[in-house]
Amino acid sequence: MEPLGNERGSAVAEFVMITTLLVLIAMTLVQLALVLHVRNTLIDAASNGAHYGALANRSAGDAEGRTRTLITESLHGGFASGIAVSTTNIGENQLVNVSVNTRVPLIGLLPNGWELHVEGEAVRYD
Repeated sequence: MEPLGNERGSAVAEFVMITTLLVLIAMTLVQLALVLHVRNTLIDAASNGAHYGALANRSAGDAEGRTRTLITESLHGGFASGIAVSTTNIGENQLVNVSVNTRVPLIGLLPNGWELHVEGEAVRYD
């Protein structure tokens, strides 16, 4: 019995198709890990900035500066463009809220993807 068609070279074509699919999946996983890293770093910077601003001898400007420094040194300066600090009175104490609005990295570490909003809070006890 003779084969129906010539399958010569089909292994090369299959290898190229499978390799392309595997590379695409691997790059997607790397990019997802990078997005999660950026998100977690921004959350940590906002929380750290809020705690720094809640110290007795610090102000809202200090919280913003600390958050900006942490983001710039950890990631890219483009992620530190949308930092806002607010304080709210809670009885005798104050709540320091640091929020960061930026864009998630779509390709690489450039802030060029979709919007991301993270916040960090701390209480200043008087």
